[in-house]
Amino acid sequence: MGIKIIMDERERGEIRSQMQSLPIDLEIQTLDFGDYIISSRCAIERKRGDDFVSSIFDQRLFLQLEKLKNAYPHPIMILENPKRLFERKFVNPKAIYGALIYVSTRLQIPVIPTKDEVHTANILFQLAKKEQENETFGDDIFVPQIFTDGIVSRGDQEYFIQGLVDVGIQRANQFLDFFQTPEHILYAFELTNVSRTKSGKPKGISGVLGSISGIGPKLVERNKILLHYSYKQAKKEKRKTKII
Repeated sequence: MGIKIIMDERERGEIRSQMQSLPIDLEIQTLDFGDYIISSRCAIERKRGDDFVSSIFDQRLFLQLEKLKNAYPHPIMILENPKRLFERKFVNPKAIYGALIYVSTRLQIPVIPTKDEVHTANILFQLAKKEQENETFGDDIFVPQIFTDGIVSRGDQEYFIQGLVDVGIQRANQFLDFFQTPEHILYAFELTNVSRTKSGKPKGISGVLGSISGIGPKLVERNKILLHYSYKQAKKEKRKTKII
């Protein structure tokens, strides 16, 4: 049996031409998770450098990768043409590096850089060849159950987010509607920067939370301090830390 790869039908253009030129059994489907399936345990998300950056700010990146990780035991991300990560001058490189660190350490998803579509196609071929050495890749694709009912409620999530500084029920619902998970909300604070006046006072924000109406620099500043301030130090000082 030859090497088989299932490719998402939304993967088009040069990458599809390159995949079709390889000695593989290429099957094109509409995939729920990932862009390529190369074995019963391994699926791959492909991101160009510019698309990686866009997906940070529209929240696609972490949601896609978390779903991929829940669906397949061994997910991989291919980062194609990494030079394009830094094309947009308004994007702080720290946000890009932070996202890459989060993917590789917190989500524990390997990131493989490639030069272009040609190299991506060849990497996919080599990965599939290695994955399929010791297994039969049939028509049935292993997709475990992703969501478990009855463990966590919407109310639990709302209560958790209301624990942030100056966040009531309406703001908690706004955050959850936009980001979907509490984890995404907390990470959004990490990816948001506060700008200051010459005297040091916060005057504005840039980054992920900047796209949500009604979010000001004081709310961001207060919660970034909350998330990073040492509990041990707070107990030692026996007083509230002055926040802004």
